[in-house]
Amino acid sequence: MRSRGIAVLAVSLAACAPAVPVLVVTPRAEISEVATTSSQVENAAVVKPREGTGAIVVARDYQWTGTGCTYDIALDDQHVAGLRPGEQVTLYAEPGKRAIRISARGEERCDPSIVEFALPVIQHTTQKVRVRHTAGAALKVEVNPYGGALPP
Repeated sequence: MRSRGIAVLAVSLAACAPAVPVLVVTPRAEISEVATTSSQVENAAVVKPREGTGAIVVARDYQWTGTGCTYDIALDDQHVAGLRPGEQVTLYAEPGKRAIRISARGEERCDPSIVEFALPVIQHTTQKVRVRHTAGAALKVEVNPYGGALPP
């Protein structure tokens, strides 16, 4: 009797268990990846690599707040691209001090806000800029002039 009870309990638990995961290997070419480059580039000359320039990578994180906003990126008062969550754009600028402006468009769920800063560009170097939306509808910009990963 006891063995039947254990068997019924085991079958009952097995019926309630989730399906057994099966590993399916798909060739890499068939996997659709999330776009990491900006889909709204408006100034192709600035995002094209050129000899003697420095690179500025502007990346936008995925976040719960501000997901409906598009961030406009401008270099020296020239609009370059719009960034959606999870996108990035690489700007190629001549050496010297460059003005970067990041602004949130005043869309349906987004209050307009602007951050402007100067960034010294050095030939053949990469600098990383991360943009986030903070709780008071403000933009937070973090710059790593050494080109390495920014802290989370």
